[in-house]
Amino acid sequence: MTTQESIRERNETPQHDPDEIEIRLSDIVKFLKRNRWLVLRWALSFLVIGGLYAFSLPNEYTATVRVMPELKTAGSGGGLGDLKSLAGLAGFDLDNLNSNSEAIRPDLYPDIVQSLPFTLHLLQQPVTTRESGKPMLLQTYLKDQSAHSWLGWLMSRNDETLPPSFSSDKKTLQLTKDQEDLNKAVGKRVSAIIDKKSGIITITSQMQDPVVAATTAQRTLDYLTNYVTNYRTGKSRMQVQFLTQQVNNAKRRYQAAELSVSSYRDRNRNLFLETAKIQEQRLQSDYLLAQTVYNDLSKQLEQARIKVQEEAPVFQVLEPARIPLLKSGPKRLNIMLGFIAVGIMFGLAYAFFLTKRKTA
Repeated sequence: MTTQESIRERNETPQHDPDEIEIRLSDIVKFLKRNRWLVLRWALSFLVIGGLYAFSLPNEYTATVRVMPELKTAGSGGGLGDLKSLAGLAGFDLDNLNSNSEAIRPDLYPDIVQSLPFTLHLLQQPVTTRESGKPMLLQTYLKDQSAHSWLGWLMSRNDETLPPSFSSDKKTLQLTKDQEDLNKAVGKRVSAIIDKKSGIITITSQMQDPVVAATTAQRTLDYLTNYVTNYRTGKSRMQVQFLTQQVNNAKRRYQAAELSVSSYRDRNRNLFLETAKIQEQRLQSDYLLAQTVYNDLSKQLEQARIKVQEEAPVFQVLEPARIPLLKSGPKRLNIMLGFIAVGIMFGLAYAFFLTKRKTA
């Protein structure tokens, strides 16, 4: 063999780093066969732990309500409608140019359901369980369910749930730790999502009792409906209240002016003095003015009442709240499979540790 051929063979021969570890598939198979019983024991141990944990969790029931809110949009007069269509194709949104658009956009409804005033309102609502049939506040029900669980038993507190108190400035709320925990529990169990394509709102309530789940879902829809209605019609209702007061005052003035004219005519029936006629004309003018003001205010009041009805939103219920028959959780099989996977990982790690310690 020539010198050039020897150099070529040395160059073609792969050079191995002394610190590099080469792992073959056959080594992995031997490792698994050698430690299969150890890994199996770890998997069975975690299976038992996962089974105990999974079956210690109470059943959960989910109730849903699907509604389609009314979307107010301005008329497509002029060229604005075509312009908005073209802008939509180009990826631009010109809905903000509409002055008569929805006061509260439907995509904000989930934020209303997650707000603190809503959770405080829902905690004070009465609910009835399927087992007892006795009404109780939702906060009492949640505290009882938490106390019956093993985690609640370990972290049990004797704090009494009182209504939230206001601070000295009467503007900020001051909650206890127990109230904060209840608010977080409601926020996790009750939610609302909106389908941006169809505009349909889905309200979901998950509770350990099916009747309570359906009740809280309906209470959530009622709160959301009242909140949006009060927001959209608040100004109009204030106007109705103001006009009602003004109409009552105008009616009293109108009746007083009418009575004054009638009384004056009765007292001066046979008089033909010019001063008497002038006084009668003045009283007649006051009467006509009071009558005109009363009639105008009455018309404005009726228009304001009609406006309140026009601005009231409409929620079309597509799927009402139903008491669920089947549980929605927990997924005990998935939990146990997850524990088995974790047990296998721990078993492999422990077997690898033992192998390294033997070879060290």
